[in-house]
Amino acid sequence: MCIRDGPEYTPDGAWIYFNTERFSPGSAQIARIRPDGTGLEQLTFDERVNWFPHVAPDGSRAVYLSYPPGTRGHPADLPVELRLVEGDDWRSARIVVTLPGGQGTINVNSWSPDSRRFAYVDYPFESAR
Repeated sequence: MCIRDGPEYTPDGAWIYFNTERFSPGSAQIARIRPDGTGLEQLTFDERVNWFPHVAPDGSRAVYLSYPPGTRGHPADLPVELRLVEGDDWRSARIVVTLPGGQGTINVNSWSPDSRRFAYVDYPFESAR
């Protein structure tokens, strides 16, 4: 299996969330698997390149970084979206913010302990001269 980056356990330890190119080579999607290696499941199914899923401490929601279609790897300095998943409804993730960012925006879990907020980094970048 090609786990690209950012594996993370759910608070209850039942799942490991990560991004992978297993389902769409060259375009990372979010997936999860049980710690014993069973139950592999693709969660995102769009043309965007999705990275760094982070589950809230209470397990009620998750956030992930979504790159433009065709992005290779997880570079900095691109217009990206942060998408929020409520419950386990990954197909209905909503865009919370569109911002200049990429590598470094939400590489690590930054949910508040009460699961109400998460922190992220946006960084303006200069256009090519």
